[in-house]
Formats: sequence, structure tokens, C-alpha cells
Amino acid sequence: MQTPRNVPDDALRAAREHLIRRGLRDGTQLSEIVSQDIEHSWRRSIGVEASARPEAFLFVNDFDPDGILIRAAKSVMDHWLESLNGMGISLFLSDQSGQIIARRLGDRTHGNRFDESNAAEGFSFSERAVGTNGLGTPIEGRQAVFVRGAEHFNDALASLTCAGAPILHPVTRRVIGSISFACDNGLDNPLMLAMAREASRQIERRLLDLGSATGLALGMSQLRLSSSKAPVIMLDAQAVMTNVSGLAVMSSELHTTLWEQLRGLEWTEAKQTIEIPSLNVDATVQRLDDSGGSSAFALELSRVPDAPTTQRKADADAPGADSSGVGAAFPHVMRNAFDKAGRGPGAIVVCGQGGSGKLHHTLAWLNGQDSGPNPLILDACLLPEEKDATWFSASRKAITEGRSVVLRHVEDLPRSELNRLKALHAAVRQQPAARSTGTPVERDTVAPSQARLVLTMNPDACPDFVSEVVSQIAARVNVPTLSETKERIPVLAAHFLDAAAPAERSTLSAVALQGLMRWRWPGNVAELRATLEALGRAHPGRVLQGNDLPEHLRNTGRRQLSKLESLERDAIVAALEQSGGNRSVAADSLGMGRTTLYRKLRALGIETPESMAP
Repeated sequence: MQTPRNVPDDALRAAREHLIRRGLRDGTQLSEIVSQDIEHSWRRSIGVEASARPEAFLFVNDFDPDGILIRAAKSVMDHWLESLNGMGISLFLSDQSGQIIARRLGDRTHGNRFDESNAAEGFSFSERAVGTNGLGTPIEGRQAVFVRGAEHFNDALASLTCAGAPILHPVTRRVIGSISFACDNGLDNPLMLAMAREASRQIERRLLDLGSATGLALGMSQLRLSSSKAPVIMLDAQAVMTNVSGLAVMSSELHTTLWEQLRGLEWTEAKQTIEIPSLNVDATVQRLDDSGGSSAFALELSRVPDAPTTQRKADADAPGADSSGVGAAFPHVMRNAFDKAGRGPGAIVVCGQGGSGKLHHTLAWLNGQDSGPNPLILDACLLPEEKDATWFSASRKAITEGRSVVLRHVEDLPRSELNRLKALHAAVRQQPAARSTGTPVERDTVAPSQARLVLTMNPDACPDFVSEVVSQIAARVNVPTLSETKERIPVLAAHFLDAAAPAERSTLSAVALQGLMRWRWPGNVAELRATLEALGRAHPGRVLQGNDLPEHLRNTGRRQLSKLESLERDAIVAALEQSGGNRSVAADSLGMGRTTLYRKLRALGIETPESMAP
């Protein structure tokens, strides 16, 4: 940590003049006289021919008095001024060029003296112009610095001691200004340096609070992502910015989905590649941290997403048709895993926990393979006794016809049926190779499609004697739980709501979707489906709000309410329902003012539709 040194001003001036006279190539070491930070600043000042003359200060006066940096710093500077009352310490704020844009005087009588030193709004304290000082030097060096008396390069500042720190943009981490504590020589305190650092951090946090959208816009331009022809999206918890290509894909639902997906990632590197199932594209993501502990993210999509198309699907009335919607949220990584396992002629075993969507992923993959008629789906736990081989005969017949066979819950397969499973696998391997489609062939002479044998299994519940056989005949595909792939939730939710009430489809508000994204889903896709279909039937044709969700989903992102707060929340929700959403009527029935009701709605996390009457 840099600390001030008790070196007489005459010795400091002599050392500085010696350095100016001998030039930058002089090998004189000044470590016994000034700190390394000051020496480096002196050398930079000499290198750019900064002036030591008092008249070198330029009156620029080119700043917005209502700019976001001034607004962010106002409360911070006022707080420090009050805390330092009577200590003779004043505060100065500069923009990224070193121009003073605000000041707070510790003693009103100091105004004229600071004016004489040109330490007033509109004057430039750039290190390039006037050399080492408490505002310009932190900007050039990107670190806090203590400048005492004649350590200042310009003689007009020799009567002052300053401690300054750079202010970094909370998203891009670019220097956007500096804050300095200044006082007369002799009144200085080593703690001024720590105070400057803390004031800088406080301003950075205020910048994030005040200007999320502004920060994202600045970050977007400074990161040079806007030149991309593909969609570029920058977002934090409250705001989102995008280039022209991204306008067509951006929505409040996508913002919620991306934010929840990105904040849950393990960030071992600055950049990652993710998949966005709802757009069917990949994206390169960079995390941008701020000093206050929050984050923003910059995404560049791999391409412009395709327009929505109707996928080929099995006859909805046919047994085994995929009505789950999982096919619409079939991640690239899962598709690749299925494709890899399906390259060989043998069986495939799809492993995952109960309710994770093993069957539906399987159907989505088979559907995309154009693998002929709808597959025959059997359940191992429902197979007949050993003496009845009906299931085996039906499976052999399906394979002969080029129809795939899906055997569910293979962990429940009786030991007596293992040999038949092996025989079925042999029948699949003995199929003739699929005929090339390069030459047109009449329909009645086309060879049957290549049939597949796909098993689904919960490894945690599978006995060893089944696992051993399955591992010998099948290539494995692992299906992750829903909690591990929450980016699938928006697409799945839309399908389940549509299935619940096709004629009066409900939709999710951003807050409701966020509740779904934050739940851990121990029952996997099956639990999500049951939840959404129940909501769709209960509230047909409505925009589902956070209050419509089950209690365990409403509390995922909110602080735990006290018992009294919970009772108050229930009373307000009931009053809103009884008033038909009219908040003025609800406030009257509760015996409170409308303003009080608005405050409680925010404090208790009660979401109300925009269509509600005020």
C-alpha cells in the first residue's frame, strides 16, 4: 500500500527538476525520495511534456451537469463530506479526461484558495496537461495514488495533499473518471488513500443501480460486439440491449430464460459456449462483473435463428406419438449424443432418473431420423409371463417391417426375458443396410427403413443382472435432469400449456417464468408437465402471474416472509381478487391509502397484471 513520505518540498522539487533536466534516460533512482507510483507518473509527465506552469490549466467546461457519473457520485460525495466535517478535507470528481465535474468543499472559506489552484468545475486535471495530480494520475495509472505537496508536477498544486482513486465502469471495467480527497499540506492523513478507494467502489455500485441500461449500451459499444452480423445481446438482471439482428429474437421471456441460465453456470473461464433451445442456436457468452458483486453478460449468437417451422411429427392419434413437447426442446448436445450412439447397428440405452424425459427424448430423436412408421412402445414392467412370448413376436415383426422398438423401464425386465432381449438385439443387427435414396425407386420396391432398438433405464434402480446384459448390447445415452438443463423450461412450458387448453391457451408472465426457472424440479419433466397442465386448466386464456403459481414456486426468488407478513400478503391478494384487480378499491377495502398499497405490493412480492385498474 502506498503511503506518503516525509520528504521536504525543496528536496522533492530538486529531484523532479533533476529528472526533467537529465531526461527519461537518466538512471537516477528516486525510490528514497518518492514512491514508485509518483516516479512513474513524473516520467510519464515528462514524456508527454506536461507543463509545471500554473497557467497551464485549461478551462474546458464540457460536461453534462446531469450526467450519470455526477448523479451516481452525488450521494457518495455528500456522505463523505458530512462524515469528514471539520477536518478540512474537500472532494473532487473528474470525468475520464481528468476534467473536474463536481466538488464538495470541506470548508466554505477554501473556495477561493481552490479556485486559485484551478481546482474547480470545468478545469482539466489531465496528467498529460498538468502532470502528476490526484485526479489525472489515478486515471493514467488505473490505481489509487497519494500525492503530497511538491510531488505534484504543477507548482500551482504544491500547497495541497491529494489522495485519488480511479472510477471504473461497473460492466466494462474501463476507467470513466476519478475521485480525490484534498486538503492543505499538514492536514493530511494516510487513511485518505483508503477513503478514496472506498468512495470509488461506492460510486461504481451507484452507477450499476442508476444506469443499468446505460451501462449495457456503453458496454456493447466498447466491447466492439455491435459489428457482428449475428444477433448480439447484452443483459443483466433488469435490462437488455441488442443490435438490430437481435431485435427479432429478443423478448421478456428470453431475457428471463437467459438470465437464469447464465447466472447458474460455473464460470471457470471468461467465455463459454451455451445452447439456447428456444432459438435452436449456440451462443458465445462473456461474463462482465462489477465491483458490487453483480454481473452482466454479453452473448453473440452463432447465427441468425431460423424462422419457426413445423417439424415432422408422428400421427397424434397413433400409439407412441410424442405429445410431450420435449422434441421441441431437444438440445443439440442431446441430439449429438443420440446420433453418436446410433451410428452402430446395435441397440441404444437411454439412461436417466424417473420423469427426466427419456421416452420423449427418444421419440424426438427417432422422429428426426425419419425412421419409418411410429415405433412400437413396450413397458418391461407390464410384460406377460415367460410362457407368453407375444411381446417378443410383436417386436420381431415390427423390426422386420422397419419399425423401431422402444422398451421402457428395462430395469424391471424379468430375468427370464433377457435371452429374448438378446435375440431381439440380434434381429436388429441382422437388418439389411438401408437403401440409398439417391435413385428414385417405386414405392412397392423400396426396402424397409432401418429399425432401431431403444431401451430406457433408470440406472439407480437397475439390478446388476440387467445392467450387465444391457451394457453388452447397447450404446449409452445419458439424459440430464431438468434442474441441470433449465434452459429447456420455456419451450416445454409453452407446449404443456397449449396441451392443457388448446382453444384458450394460457401464457406465462416474466415473473411466473422466473419462478419456474428457479425451482429445483425434483420430479423432473413429469413434475413440470403436471404443474403447467394444472395451471392451464385452472386459468384458461390468461397471462399467468407469479401469484398463480403454487406456493413453493412463488417463494423461489423471494426472501422468507414473517408470519405476519404472510397473513398481510394473503389479505392483499384476496382484496385484489375481490375487487377484480382494481387497486384503488382494494386499498379502500383494506383501510389503507393507494400509495401504501403500491409500496406493500413491491415489499411483499405481489405481482399484478399491467391491465389492472390503478
